[in-house]
Amino acid sequence: MSRYSVAVQALPAQTFNARLGKNTVTIELQWMARIKVFRVNILTALGSPLTIGRFLLPNVNLLDGLYPPPAASYGSLVLEGDLATPENLGIDNILVWSDE
Repeated sequence: MSRYSVAVQALPAQTFNARLGKNTVTIELQWMARIKVFRVNILTALGSPLTIGRFLLPNVNLLDGLYPPPAASYGSLVLEGDLATPENLGIDNILVWSDE
């Protein structure tokens, strides 16, 4: 089993590439001030959406239930720790990828 953290910064918006096992994805995070949660978009290396508009909540797999199911296995991507805010993202919590 492989498991490692995906680096994020304490910012209200960011776009970065992340290696998830054998796959590289683009992750977009945007703080939704009215509802006080981050919105997450995850795109394949070719720019195709894997998931759009999911909320970054603790202990929720962002890659669960993708439709249509992708040909590649992306594993799981979960925020562990406190609910993320622009002030504590990557400090009081950690984004963890696992191949399970």
